Amino acid sequence: MSFLRGSANYVWCTTSVLGKGATGAVYQGVNKSNGEPVAVKTFNQVSHMRPQNVQMREFEVLKKVKHENIVKLLAIEEEQEGRGKVIVMELCTGGSLFNILDDPENTFGLEEKEFLLVLEHLTAGMKHLRDNNLVHRDLKPGNIMKFINDDGTTVYKLTDFGAARELEEGQQFYSLYGTEEYLHPDMYERAVLRKPAAKTFAATVDLWSIGVTLYHVATGNVPFRPYGGRRNKEIIYHKKFLMKEPTYCLEK
Repeated sequence: MSFLRGSANYVWCTTSVLGKGATGAVYQGVNKSNGEPVAVKTFNQVSHMRPQNVQMREFEVLKKVKHENIVKLLAIEEEQEGRGKVIVMELCTGGSLFNILDDPENTFGLEEKEFLLVLEHLTAGMKHLRDNNLVHRDLKPGNIMKFINDDGTTVYKLTDFGAARELEEGQQFYSLYGTEEYLHPDMYERAVLRKPAAKTFAATVDLWSIGVTLYHVATGNVPFRPYGGRRNKEIIYHKKFLMKEPTYCLEK
């Protein structure tokens, strides 16, 4: 069985996994012509079962955004042997912010200087999304990558736009996306507690996730994880509702 897969201009090994999600995986690969290391996102059967317009959203969002705090799109190609499209992106060798926070030396969060860098880069990237009428809908440390420049400086970049979509000012959406600990309370109520709340959501769901993410970066812990972990869902829910929804937007 071969672990090598490829497209017209790139090749990657399925044992070099950078990350996995519900709809696909990201592998480290190389450009066939110059050997440049890249990250390649492939999609699984779950992704291919989604409506065509939903499948295309991630490609459309990545084509639309261009910002130093968003992972750069290099190419969208067809995988050989008819497995569908792949997304080729710049490789962020510093790994994800989640893995950085998981390091024992960051048990109590990042140092202040590094935290302020994350704050600056995260808000700049998110502002670019809103300036282009986009919502991310799955913001968390696992979807923020650390890119290290040739001069050793660090740039934090947003990635994984599988849940992202266009959303005009004042427009609402109904679909449920996101990761449990970082979900807005209204989304948590429907997605996790399975309560029959026919609510719609606005772009402010990203603001909530920004707040939880920054709390995690500053302290090393998420604010709503009770002793029972994910099993004690009602406790998380009531803790969330003790906090007011943010009504402002951070600007650089």
